[in-house]
Amino acid sequence: MEKVQLALERLLPELRDLEQRQIFSHDEISDIVAKRRSFELSLAQGRGTKPTDYLRYIEYERRLEKLRKARAARIPKTAKKSLSDHSISAHITQLHRLSVRRFPESLELWDAFIAHSLSQASPLLVSRTLTAAIAMHPTETRFWIMASQWESDGDHKGMGGGNTEGARRLCMRALRFLKGRNNNERDLEAVWREWIRVEVAFVERLRERWQVLGIGKGKNGGEEIVRVDKGKAAGSEDDDDEADEAVFGADEIALPGEEAEESQLKEEVDQKALSGQEALLDGAIVRVVLDNLVKSYSHSVASYNLVLSILRPLASPLRLPLLAHAYASLRSNILPSTPNYPAAVHILATRHLYDVAYVPPKKNSKKRKADEMTPAPGSGTSEDPFAIRVEGERLVDAVGKACAEYWTVLKKTGTAAVGKKGKGKEREVGPQEQLLWEQFSGWLEEMADHADEDSEELREVDVLTSPFLQLAYLSANLEATLASAPSSAFLALVKLRNLLRTEASPTDVRSYLQRMIKQYGNDRTPPSQREQVWVARLETASTELEATPTPEEGTSLEGAFVQATRILPYSAKVWDLYADFVERQSDRTPGETEAWYEKSIRRSLLTDALPPADFLSTFSAYVHVTPRELLPRRFVHYLSTVSPSDFQPKVLRLLSSAPTLSLSFLSSILDPTGPALATASSAKGRAFRRQLHERIVAHPEAGADEWLAYAEELVRSGEVTKGQEVVQRARGQLSTRGEAAVRQFDAGWAHVCSAMEE
Repeated sequence: MEKVQLALERLLPELRDLEQRQIFSHDEISDIVAKRRSFELSLAQGRGTKPTDYLRYIEYERRLEKLRKARAARIPKTAKKSLSDHSISAHITQLHRLSVRRFPESLELWDAFIAHSLSQASPLLVSRTLTAAIAMHPTETRFWIMASQWESDGDHKGMGGGNTEGARRLCMRALRFLKGRNNNERDLEAVWREWIRVEVAFVERLRERWQVLGIGKGKNGGEEIVRVDKGKAAGSEDDDDEADEAVFGADEIALPGEEAEESQLKEEVDQKALSGQEALLDGAIVRVVLDNLVKSYSHSVASYNLVLSILRPLASPLRLPLLAHAYASLRSNILPSTPNYPAAVHILATRHLYDVAYVPPKKNSKKRKADEMTPAPGSGTSEDPFAIRVEGERLVDAVGKACAEYWTVLKKTGTAAVGKKGKGKEREVGPQEQLLWEQFSGWLEEMADHADEDSEELREVDVLTSPFLQLAYLSANLEATLASAPSSAFLALVKLRNLLRTEASPTDVRSYLQRMIKQYGNDRTPPSQREQVWVARLETASTELEATPTPEEGTSLEGAFVQATRILPYSAKVWDLYADFVERQSDRTPGETEAWYEKSIRRSLLTDALPPADFLSTFSAYVHVTPRELLPRRFVHYLSTVSPSDFQPKVLRLLSSAPTLSLSFLSSILDPTGPALATASSAKGRAFRRQLHERIVAHPEAGADEWLAYAEELVRSGEVTKGQEVVQRARGQLSTRGEAAVRQFDAGWAHVCSAMEE
């Protein structure tokens, strides 16, 4: 109590001032004291105090200050400010300091403290708050980025900013703390993005300053660059002010760790900063940052994609020079002998589709600020760095350059004529060479599909427009690639899709399907590619059957389905296509369809229907689905729609004929949105659901949740005695798994009982 009383007494002078200035009445002052006493008591509870107690107190003081300002605005102003003009804000600041001192682990309190410091006219308070936040949470990336933005750009009120060196040091120190600490890769990427933004923003501010001051104009109107003499000291009077900022910096946030430690990276950056004003404007420091970025990722393709995602939307004249530097680094560090070479070739070949020069805003438009170098993360105006940015003739030229670069690389590998007919056997092709061909063919197919869509819109306008020329050029290159490339399952699928897109004759398509299945639809092909081949065969034949339905085609297609399920019994995609085909057949009775489902379900429960370890479906909807899960669900849905009157006995017959069905399938029948809901109100329906529950709790994987659902349904339906029997059985069954399982069940049952009482 003495501590509370002392805290209140310290606030008495401001209360007297508020009453003397008639901002608050005597009764209101008494109410303020009572409220503050209550809050101070909550903070003096010792271990009972929570972070929310501080936040409630701070919120009350914030509203009180808002009310004081509103009332003070109506009172005639005096030349001299009084104590109450700043005391409440100072009290709020003190409460924030006490809160983070008591709960330094609370990110919510730190966020509130930082937000409050930014609302005050005190740059020193912001710097100290961010410093303390980083010291307490050095692995919290957003604190580092906020501090860097404060040092580099300041806020919208004009406070802070101008300390590029401080922001640079923060980014370097952030990378040092975050590296190797099991952080998400996105955190490191965010720091690299911030560092590049800081450096480019500094260059653009320097460029704008020179334009305003007319610096750098020679006698004949040419640019006159003043270089820094290497023999001079870095702090000489001849240095430009902005160059001083790049090297030394002003007041900056104190960083945790060893301040005297100077890394090799910092020395390299400082050396570039001292190399001259011309080098600064050309982005010398930014190039150093980019080189260290890709070096930190061991020059991986992912690191270069990260660099491209940063540079392509960059609103700066440095965009194309920096991109050229990134491509030069890519060429020199990813050699043909490295595994990443095909991906590097694709980046270099297709760069003309995405790289366009930065066009500054017009003079009569709103001026772009130097610190607005990149769109805000998550904003709707952010550009996709991997979206095609050229159109018209430039698009045609870019596609032509990409194809020419691909062909140049493929000819150097010596495989550009492997697929052509000739004497002798085909030369063995390495995995990288094969990947190059597949990558080139896949890209050509993708571009041809886009051009085909564009040409459809312009078909009635002009046949000589760029989409038609582009489509013709791409189609010719694709056919040449498929004719020259070494054979593979991927290229076989590309050729099939090309035949369908170019509307080849049904005879040619069927003939090619037979050859493709014979060559790649067997065990010599990896399971994932084998699935793609068979799915393409089945979907193409199904589409052709819908266009020209004949009994012979239907019989042939069913034979293909039988062969596919024998070769790929673990492919849920193949079984799903087969089930669609069976249900659509008009000459098949419901009884025959049900018999097919029962037979197929028993087939899916065999051991060979389990996916092998090296199989991963390339169809995203079927990655985590197995035939033994798919077919029973489809069968139950079919029964509920085709023969709802016989739904219950047929489902029970399925359960008796297939005793090893999964727990998730059994539970799905009882789902509130499932087909069993319509019959749950009748006595026959309740008996049916009890049988299903008995089957569920008897499953080896059944746990406390399944027993709880069974007991709850019995009690809610009025069968309390049977519900209690199920509870006793559950405790006995779960006791074999340990006391923890029993405690979990008891806690869940207590919650169910309390919910039913309410």
